[in-house]
Amino acid sequence: MDFTQIKEILEGVFSDSGYKIANFTFTFPKELGISVKKVDEILHLDFKGNLPSVKTKKLFIPFSVYVEGVTISEDGGSIKLKHFPDFNFTYADGITSEPRFGSHNKSTFNNNLFIQDIDNEYKDSERRRIARVALKYARQWADLVNQNNIEYTRENKKKLITDCENFVKENMIRSGDIEARSGILAFVLIYFVLPAVISWVVKKFLDNYFNGA
Repeated sequence: MDFTQIKEILEGVFSDSGYKIANFTFTFPKELGISVKKVDEILHLDFKGNLPSVKTKKLFIPFSVYVEGVTISEDGGSIKLKHFPDFNFTYADGITSEPRFGSHNKSTFNNNLFIQDIDNEYKDSERRRIARVALKYARQWADLVNQNNIEYTRENKKKLITDCENFVKENMIRSGDIEARSGILAFVLIYFVLPAVISWVVKKFLDNYFNGA
């Protein structure tokens, strides 16, 4: 990678439109803490404080994904996203007419059947609503992971479930989709009800989604 390429990337990520790699567009905050080191011709960038954000195409619902670091080599690199496995890319992915990230595998997961499972599990309307919103975020998380051919195995299952749960909770709280009528109710909602419902949804959903249910 020469200086011109580095300059193009830096100008892009700090612009309003961001910089596109594959089907991801990166936007950096105007003030960014960053640690840079080079090891064996590989450039490692780790971000601190206000993290860069990334957007991708074909979203079910708006959500935020934050970049914790980027590794850049001669042919490509990897992106460390908050609450996601690392995503690998090559520069060729960013210049194709149909940019892609992985194989875009299609899961045979049946969304309507899972909605029925939610309704059977939760009899009250409030937890049903929370579970349905959680399902939308979990589905978006899983689709991005699936696109990059991340395997859902016994070895990494626990880590993937935790990442998905944290992603869902963070975005649900930030989006304001779930609100309480008082401070006490908000405490109960955020620290007890929300984690319990999200945990049930994510574990059941990921097992069904990656197993082709």
